[in-house]
Amino acid sequence: MKQLIITLLLLISANVSAQYSEATDAQSKELIAAITKSSEEMKSMQCDFLQVKELSFMDDKVTSEGRMFFKQPKSIRWEYSKPYKYVFTTDGKNISMTSGDKTNKVPVRQSKLFDKISRVMVGGVSGAGLMDSSDFSIKILIGQKDSKIVLTPTEKEVKDLFSVIHLTISKPEARIVAVEMTEKTGDKTTITLKNVKYNEDISDTLFSNP
Repeated sequence: MKQLIITLLLLISANVSAQYSEATDAQSKELIAAITKSSEEMKSMQCDFLQVKELSFMDDKVTSEGRMFFKQPKSIRWEYSKPYKYVFTTDGKNISMTSGDKTNKVPVRQSKLFDKISRVMVGGVSGAGLMDSSDFSIKILIGQKDSKIVLTPTEKEVKDLFSVIHLTISKPEARIVAVEMTEKTGDKTTITLKNVKYNEDISDTLFSNP
């Protein structure tokens, strides 16, 4: 029985590993070029999102839902609706965080940490700036249905936040459809984008108002 269990585990592990293979230099260049082109063509994006957070000290997962809006070059609005209301916005100059009636605003240029967070948020949505960022080392995995980009932080400010970030890239659109962030503590957050709409008009006021 013990040998059977070991054999089954090895088969499962082999099957999971076989889903993705490390990209060749040619495949890496092709995917990065496709993501760059897709990012340049994306003027705006809006979608629903599902966020699942796995805490290292809990067995249960914490699930949140909401809406996300993005507008070039650096404007993002994460609007949580379940299980609580919370809004994170940045227009590239300021970051605002609103919970209930309280809003905190931080100028991006006054905080290197918030500048890094802003870049990760924008890159995690559009891919812009992450592929050639000095903040990460990059590994690309190619699968049949999608590809994955593994970003390992190299800069202290980002290392203090994350140990690794995984981006899931759709085929053939070369657009980011899911982001998985593992923190230094072992906590893991996975955000999946749904019902995505591209290049529709979005008011700038959405990124400056809570």
